[in-house]
Amino acid sequence: MKSQTMIAGLTAVVFAFFAVPAEAQFQQPPQDAAPQIEVSDEELQDFVDASMNAQTVQAQFQQQMVEIVDEEGIDVETYNDIMRAQQMGSAEEDLDVSAEDIDNFENAFEQIQEVEQEMEVDIHNAIEEEGIEVERFQEINMAIQQDPELQQRIQQIIQEQQQQQQQGEF
Repeated sequence: MKSQTMIAGLTAVVFAFFAVPAEAQFQQPPQDAAPQIEVSDEELQDFVDASMNAQTVQAQFQQQMVEIVDEEGIDVETYNDIMRAQQMGSAEEDLDVSAEDIDNFENAFEQIQEVEQEMEVDIHNAIEEEGIEVERFQEINMAIQQDPELQQRIQQIIQEQQQQQQQGEF
């Protein structure tokens, strides 16, 4: 169970924060086949370690973002509803929120954008601390998303780490 949680967490951070930005997706041609790259076991270990570091950084910044939303006097659910509506191109008038909520959202959004920029830098640093370049990390991430063999290798590394940690606890 713990293994599945760790894998899910690793997958979430990898997929969420290292996907190609939306603007860049429109500039690049779609990829039909999984990128065929060679990844050593050592490099996969570095990838897993870097992902876990990035996940820790992400969690810290997510808490900071929640605090910003709270300080601006808007609840997270309302903030997310407004954000989704904007991303989908819906008019603010179509939302069931007050003008004050919209103002609070805008104030929080500005602050969160700054925090996200800091988070991106910190995540890049967390990755590079494990001896892997961000570009290579992203390349491996894309390959993992499309290559079941790499997914199995990652799961094996995570399971081995967990076994070592459990043995160290006893």
